[in-house]
Amino acid sequence: MRLVRFDELSPSKDQRQGFACGEPSLDRWLATQAGQSMTSRDAITYLLLDEEANALAGYFCLSSGQVAREAVPEKMAQRAPQPIPAVRMGRFAVDTRYQGQGWGAELLREALLRAVSGARQVGGHVLLVDAISDKARRSYLRFGFEQSPIHPMQLLYDLRIVAASAGEDF
Repeated sequence: MRLVRFDELSPSKDQRQGFACGEPSLDRWLATQAGQSMTSRDAITYLLLDEEANALAGYFCLSSGQVAREAVPEKMAQRAPQPIPAVRMGRFAVDTRYQGQGWGAELLREALLRAVSGARQVGGHVLLVDAISDKARRSYLRFGFEQSPIHPMQLLYDLRIVAASAGEDF
């Protein structure tokens, strides 16, 4: 498996349309919108490529964003400005053929590390996710995300924790 930016791989139409994570809106976005999003620089999409099968195993996309201070757990909001700069993970999906094998956790780890890297360049305190379903929300919570006190489907991860766990200052 190899993680690569969408614009560096230029996945074929067959690769994009062959992706199926179980959530049609995420499949459709990858097939029809990811390339446009890269071109316009609205978001950067990263692909997990199974080189042996020449298939896309998963993807996530990141962009800059912000979140209101009152929408963030108190501990994360300490000493942060209003609004709080954030890295937004707009999409995250793993193909059904690769689910249950640890690739989701690996892909999420990469997303968190890329979020820290991006936050160092443009500023950011948290990784912000709007869960697409209650199942997704529960999954993010299992991985240590915290729920917004005012938006139950909005989840956040403190990027200082990610940097510290990687042995880096932030």
